[in-house]
Amino acid sequence: MLFQTFAGVLLLLAMAWGLSTNRRAIAWRTVATGLAIQSALYVLITYVPAVNAAFSAMGDGFARMLAFSAEGAGFVFGDLARPARFGFVFAFVVLPVVIFFSALSAMCYHLGLLQRVVAMLAWVMTRAMRLSGRESLVVAANIFLGQTEAPLLIRPYIASLTRSELATVMIAGMGTLSASVMAAYVSFLGGNDPLEQAKFARFLLTASFMNAASAAVFAKILFPETACPSQGDSAPEPRQERGSLISAIVGGALDGMKMAGAIATILIAIVSLIAMANFLLREGPGDWFGLNALIRTSTSGVFQSLTLEYLFGQVFRVFAFLMGISWAESLQVGSLIGQKIVINEFIAYLDLARMKQAGTLSAPSVMVATYALASFSNFGSIGICVAGIGSLAENQKGALAGLGLRALAGAVMAGLMTATVANLWQQIL
Repeated sequence: MLFQTFAGVLLLLAMAWGLSTNRRAIAWRTVATGLAIQSALYVLITYVPAVNAAFSAMGDGFARMLAFSAEGAGFVFGDLARPARFGFVFAFVVLPVVIFFSALSAMCYHLGLLQRVVAMLAWVMTRAMRLSGRESLVVAANIFLGQTEAPLLIRPYIASLTRSELATVMIAGMGTLSASVMAAYVSFLGGNDPLEQAKFARFLLTASFMNAASAAVFAKILFPETACPSQGDSAPEPRQERGSLISAIVGGALDGMKMAGAIATILIAIVSLIAMANFLLREGPGDWFGLNALIRTSTSGVFQSLTLEYLFGQVFRVFAFLMGISWAESLQVGSLIGQKIVINEFIAYLDLARMKQAGTLSAPSVMVATYALASFSNFGSIGICVAGIGSLAENQKGALAGLGLRALAGAVMAGLMTATVANLWQQIL
């Protein structure tokens, strides 16, 4: 199993090298440092008591924040927001979490708390990985902010970013999660159990930190710096928000409402389309050629018929296997990876929560899958990045579009590397 996982690390690096735009210009010291930081983060957070206690406290804090969110949702929706009374109703339990955490993030940003943490992390990345100050700031910000919010921190400089810096901004955006959606995933992965919520919050927080370093690694392999970076020796100071605290909270809540509405709308459309596609596959070739019975037997009932989820599993199970997942469970984890890339991570996490509840995945595989899915790396994110970042610098829209597919590949590999490294150290220690 250890050899299998180590082979996964080498394969991901080899794939990135093969897709590199300039193999001779790759700064291998930056790559090695990034991988070392990624490994150090996992070991420190998981096995060093003081650091583990700090992240456990953050996980407990997440669980407490979910309870606060439930209070607000209960005030508006009554018992509909209380799973103990009506069961788990997604719209009344998960979506209010997005609104609350969006308001909380806006409040922390207004008070300057978020900027201080981001600036400190950016300073470390600039010194350790030799990234430019501007790209370090965005990579660090993406640990907490979304793929369109983080670039706002360097808005005046986006027009003059080099191609490599621009790729780093794009890959970091697609290769991480924002705090708002992270909280939503904690809410349905952890269910109503505060201990489970804290555990998955710790997993996702750890993944978010590791993904930042991993995204920088793959950005610098795929798009090595060949121009003169547009920075000095340090990251620019993140801007301080003006206006009142109340207006910041209200603005954050309204942004969260838009996000929650978009999530609900997209989920309704996508889940409906998946159901239609699965019906056509099941009643069409699955029934005509006897594939449904064959699939049901070969997977011991985990997959009941020919579906998109089954097809995703077959395509991506080799990546799951090379992350250290057993071959018996690689089909399910491969299915989750495929759903995350082709559709989005929300659908994948919902399916992971279902597998966890049904007991069809072992606890170690659930952990690895949680790490592997912790990013925005899907095809839809290409459009979001091009539109979002491009709106801040019109002259970069063409460059952003040209980076699209390769940047997505980098973000996907960054997430898989995080899961693989986490599982590798889990096996070693």
